[in-house]
Amino acid sequence: MVMHEVKKMKKECFTSILLSGVLLLATGCGRNSREPEELLDAFLACEIPAFYDDSGEESLRFDQLPVSEEDWYSYSVGERIDLDNDGENELILDGPYGGMYLDARDGKVYVLAAGEGTARVLSYTDYDDATWIVHRDTSHMGRQTYWLTKYDGEGRIADEFRLAAEYWDSPESTYDENSDFTYRDEKISMEEYEALLSEIFGR
Repeated sequence: MVMHEVKKMKKECFTSILLSGVLLLATGCGRNSREPEELLDAFLACEIPAFYDDSGEESLRFDQLPVSEEDWYSYSVGERIDLDNDGENELILDGPYGGMYLDARDGKVYVLAAGEGTARVLSYTDYDDATWIVHRDTSHMGRQTYWLTKYDGEGRIADEFRLAAEYWDSPESTYDENSDFTYRDEKISMEEYEALLSEIFGR
């Protein structure tokens, strides 16, 4: 009888220790993991870098960016908006050529998109029940080009397309009915092009 009680007590004690260990492990993991907003805050505090891709070979720290208001190439902290359609906010850094967009996922911060000069100015738009990241070239003669990319929330491209007007021989440097218009690699009319501009960008 006594031995039976001892064995029972040992079993209960072992179960209690095991449960305590599981809870401790879970709590520890919770402390080590950060929510997306916390990760973005940590990047701004120069505690962690932002990576350009999953390889981790190239990264960027916030204190490496110019922040002088007198420098046109400087960056500043902008708003937080869901840009990749995952229900979590991304961070906008306002800066040259549209700045850059930072995404926090899987315990790290990534550069989701960035402006790439006058031929790839960064912006975003809400279209077709999703947010699309836009790179545009509208400041050069002979063309208007928009590249739109929709992300799936995991850093992967869910859809992308190009919308463009080309009018290289126009003496007024404006398009007309005889210009070349393209949407998703298909030729379209000027009326269709303008309708898409209005639908996508609200013009």
